[in-house]
Amino acid sequence: MTIGEKITKLRKEQNLTQEQLADILKVSRQSVSKWERNVAYPDTEKLIRINKIFECSLDYLLKDELEQMDVNLTAAKEDAGYDKIRAAMLTYLSFPPIFGWIIGIVSLIFQKNHMKNKIQISLTIIGMLFSLTCTILMIAGALLGL
Repeated sequence: MTIGEKITKLRKEQNLTQEQLADILKVSRQSVSKWERNVAYPDTEKLIRINKIFECSLDYLLKDELEQMDVNLTAAKEDAGYDKIRAAMLTYLSFPPIFGWIIGIVSLIFQKNHMKNKIQISLTIIGMLFSLTCTILMIAGALLGL
């Protein structure tokens, strides 16, 4: 995409006419038309003002190959956001299995020393096995990238 095509695209995205953009930049409408047709190019001062008006980088305006790179950068930022969400979810989900093990061990020690009730000990062991299953599933999900 040429600089003229980029200026046209940015201008239209902001619903500006060539005349309105020319007024903002303090140039003639014909100058904007020439830029958009790649007959002439804006000077440095105008490029900086275009950059500020449309909130785009000068690299984007000046370099043709940056169009694709900008798209890739946007996709990478989105992926990074999803990775942060996944990491937060895995961290959150890791607490119940860990607490299940801690509570199970404390409960077994208490029951062994004070109650000696085989049914409660069995239920505690079943709860710990469930917690172990959750932990294994969480680790498998993290390894498989789910």
